[in-house]
Amino acid sequence: MEDDSIQLHIEPIDPESHQVREVYAHFGLAMYHAQCLERTLAMALASVYRPTGQTFTKHQLRDLLEKNYLKTLGELVRQIRTTVPIDEQLEQFLNEALKKRNWLAHHYFWERAAAFCRPDKRKSMVAELLETADFFLKVDREFRGVLDRWLAKRGITPETLQSIERELLEGA
Repeated sequence: MEDDSIQLHIEPIDPESHQVREVYAHFGLAMYHAQCLERTLAMALASVYRPTGQTFTKHQLRDLLEKNYLKTLGELVRQIRTTVPIDEQLEQFLNEALKKRNWLAHHYFWERAAAFCRPDKRKSMVAELLETADFFLKVDREFRGVLDRWLAKRGITPETLQSIERELLEGA
C-alpha cells in the first residue's frame, strides 16, 4: 500500500536568512497597524464625524464606510481636521502617523538599503519597526476608544459594525 500523505519537510534556514525574514515580518506588522488606523478613521468619519447630525440606516452606514475605505490615510486625516475639532495631542498623533505611514510605505527600505545588508543593523531595523507598529497601535486605540464610546451611546453594537464590514469584504 502506497502512502499518499503529504510529507512535510522543513529545511532549517541560516541565521542571516532568519533575520531578513524578521525584518520583513516586522515591516508587515507595522503596515498592518497603519492600515488598522486607516480603517478606524474611516469608521469614525462614517459614524462619529459624519457630515450631518441626522441618524442613519445600516445601509447608509455601509455606503459611507465603503466610500471612506477607498480613501488614503492622508485624505482621512485631512477630512477629520476639517470636520471635527480635535485636541492638540490627537492632532499631533495624526500628523506623526501620516508621516510615519508615508515614510514606511514609500521610503523605508530605500533609506535602509545599506543597513539591510548588515546583521547588526537589521537587528536595529526590527526594533525600529516594532516601535513604529506600537505607535500606530497607540493612535488606533485612541480613535477606537472615541468610536466605541460614540457607537455605544447610539446603540450601535460592535457586532453590527462587524456585520457591515463582513458584507463589504464579501462584496469586494
